[in-house]
Amino acid sequence: MTRSEQQVSSRTKEDDRSVVDKLMNNMSKIITLILFFSIAYGANLAIQYLDKPITKVSIEGEFKYLDHQQLVALVNGQMNGGFITIDLKALQNVLHQHPWVAEVSVQRQWPSYMRINVVEEVPIARWGDDAFLNRLGDKLIIKDNSQLAKLPLMTAEFGSSSEVMKQYQRLTDLLLPTGLKLSKLKLDRLGAWQVETSNGIQLILGRNQVGEKIRRLVLVWETDLNQQASKIKTIDLRYPNGLAVSWKSTRKVAIKRLDETSDELRKVTIIRG
Repeated sequence: MTRSEQQVSSRTKEDDRSVVDKLMNNMSKIITLILFFSIAYGANLAIQYLDKPITKVSIEGEFKYLDHQQLVALVNGQMNGGFITIDLKALQNVLHQHPWVAEVSVQRQWPSYMRINVVEEVPIARWGDDAFLNRLGDKLIIKDNSQLAKLPLMTAEFGSSSEVMKQYQRLTDLLLPTGLKLSKLKLDRLGAWQVETSNGIQLILGRNQVGEKIRRLVLVWETDLNQQASKIKTIDLRYPNGLAVSWKSTRKVAIKRLDETSDELRKVTIIRG
């Protein structure tokens, strides 16, 4: 065999191998496509079999303010799928948007059961006429908060609801020794705090050093004022070293001074009109 014939024979063999390789590659692609469509078809059949209509839904939780029928209506509005295809995240989000819902979890149980657990918000205070605050100070809007009339009322012309809640919690702790309980807390547009207690005493706190002013009140309260609580109308704590008491039945105030250089109560002077 001549050299030229050998070269031709070699090229022919290479061409044959190239054709075989192409055929194998095409066959591999075809087999892959067949497997893909088979798996997809099988998965679709499995979903159709498993995606049974949901026949039972339970809404669980301890409710004091939540309307169970409202929750049922919200759930029914999201029942647009079967056991597999229903969008649990969307359902959870819709329920969580309700102002009285603090937490919500949704679980499937085979074959056609869905369990919803709801944790109700705990109101700490009223906020204006149409909202309430939870322990974090989140303002949650409702149509009417008159059903929460026993809770303290908070308002703010300046600042945030979370700031007011933090101050409420702080003042509640500081006033524990006096037995006074807050029924109203207001933050005015100038950033000054005003308090009304459950027995009708108004505390004027001003803007700064609120904690120090309450500690001063506690000191004076335990020494003298607690015996006259029913007669007190207003206690003005904006003085740097004392406080002023306005009485319900008199025109003048009782001025109570602390020693300027000491936190101890040295002398109490009561001036009546």
